[in-house]
Amino acid sequence: MRILITAAEEEELITFRQAYNSLSKSQQFPLEIIWMLTGIGTTSASYRITKMLNTGARNFDLAVNIGIAGTFSSDFPIGTVARIEKEYFGDLGFETFSGFQTLFEYNILDQNTHPFKNGALYAPELGPPIEEAMSEYKRATSVTVQTVSGLPERTDWLSKSYQPHIESMEGAAFFYVCALEKVPFIELRSVSNIVGERDRSKWDIPLALDSLRTAGRKLLSAI
Repeated sequence: MRILITAAEEEELITFRQAYNSLSKSQQFPLEIIWMLTGIGTTSASYRITKMLNTGARNFDLAVNIGIAGTFSSDFPIGTVARIEKEYFGDLGFETFSGFQTLFEYNILDQNTHPFKNGALYAPELGPPIEEAMSEYKRATSVTVQTVSGLPERTDWLSKSYQPHIESMEGAAFFYVCALEKVPFIELRSVSNIVGERDRSKWDIPLALDSLRTAGRKLLSAI
């Protein structure tokens, strides 16, 4: 099985490599894994993921996006892993006198233009072994932004507009490319901080990476 594993930063990718290295040789044998850094943000992620999915004679059987992220919700406290089932582009649209409007609200794009459904991007269901292995992780809605939220007003606006659980900087781009390229995919985000918290001493990146490593081992064991 040929798998693409993507992350924005090196420490996230290293965490999943550690999960892979913890597998037995018999578990590793069926897996051909390509490891790729997307870089930070949707532009870099879109370019690199698209290029990789169209490189080589063989198609990918699964694409995986992993990383740490911020949480909007008490349902996903620091240290928990969310399986993202729905993504929004949170800052793609128009500033108007009445406030921000998405491309769909501004009638530039129909909200059901492929691959969007009601203005959102949705992850596919995968095979029974993966679904069973990932069943302990709650499904979440994520909003993808290019400026990490640091002000209460911005956090409140995103919460009201999209009802997200998770904030990231690449997830929607990953969903968009994989859906258009018709590659099965899954996104896992481990919570390191509360959205809007600017004091990094209150972030717990080591705990988030530990949780991501555990989720990685479960996912790779099930493939």
